[in-house]
Amino acid sequence: MLQAHPSVLADLVERYESLHAKAESAAVDPALRQQLDDVTYTLCVITGTRSLEQALASARRRARTVRGQMRGQASTAVPSSSTKASSSHSLTTPTTAIAG
Repeated sequence: MLQAHPSVLADLVERYESLHAKAESAAVDPALRQQLDDVTYTLCVITGTRSLEQALASARRRARTVRGQMRGQASTAVPSSSTKASSSHSLTTPTTAIAG
């Protein structure tokens, strides 16, 4: 199953929280309501859930899990001075002739 990148999930959660705060603090503008509905829908679709609560929980859990894994990888990462990089490599795309 495809999963959204944790930064995408974090951005969506942050956007939802910002829009939700605005919607509670003032008379709800129809455009604001539409944005809130859109981000809610997107969170549900991207997390494979059917409710906002499940979507938020899933997105937050995934972002936390990946951040934890990244911290673990950082402690075992190979120092950049020991990696070899060469700029002489080029990417080529193989071509295939199609007979008609």
